[in-house]
Amino acid sequence: MIAPIGAWLILLGSAASGEVTTPSPITLSGQVIELTEALKAKGLTFDAEPIAKQVVLRDNDNTLTPLLCDEASRALFHDSRLRNRPVELSVKPVASMPYVQVLSFQVLYQGTLRTPEYFCEICTISVRYPQTCPCCQGPMELRMKPESR
Repeated sequence: MIAPIGAWLILLGSAASGEVTTPSPITLSGQVIELTEALKAKGLTFDAEPIAKQVVLRDNDNTLTPLLCDEASRALFHDSRLRNRPVELSVKPVASMPYVQVLSFQVLYQGTLRTPEYFCEICTISVRYPQTCPCCQGPMELRMKPESR
């Protein structure tokens, strides 16, 4: 089930017991875009430099959800080929913040949701984000793994 992140944040912030609740992972869909692109589309005037590398998920009703950059989401920040296309993200909301932490994601590729990976043909090593091969220091190629559902 896909739920708007705002609804999850309201639920997290309304815990009356004072207990720290660990949010459960949720699935969001939309397109990952650069924040500067989203703000320009809204006709806003802003200083692009401080937010130049930030990406957000834009869902079908144009709600923007900022993504934290870490090992699981780094490819979305560094590889423009994965942006501006349909995606499905498994995320964990960050309590008291509008951000979500990406646990895993898939992009639409040839009509199917697939998980991107960066692969070295020489060493047969696969990693989650673009980089030089940790073994031979050679280039790694973006490819899409078919997913079984």
